[in-house]
Amino acid sequence: ASNKTVAVVELKGEIKDSKEVVAELYRQARNESIKGIVLRIDSPGGGVGASQDIYQAVKEIKGKKPVVASMGGLAASGGLYSALGASKVFAQRGTITGSIGVIMQKPN
Repeated sequence: ASNKTVAVVELKGEIKDSKEVVAELYRQARNESIKGIVLRIDSPGGGVGASQDIYQAVKEIKGKKPVVASMGGLAASGGLYSALGASKVFAQRGTITGSIGVIMQKPN
């Protein structure tokens, strides 16, 4: 049996808050039995601050162990932004991605 384990951290749906994803990323980074992390993204994006928090965590963690981003059907805006901190980014042919102009709300 192999002693090399890869953790999968999911980033799904609109990015409203980064606390859970960032905490899970750091938890896996501290786990010595985990040799690498896959950030699995299926998100249309979300808030600027939350997306930036995830990007920064991924960027910092990749200095300690490999982090790859795996895009599902949708990884746009803040989802793409979060992925760009990774060591490598993978997308399927049918992945909808692009536009780092994260979702922003303004009062009317």
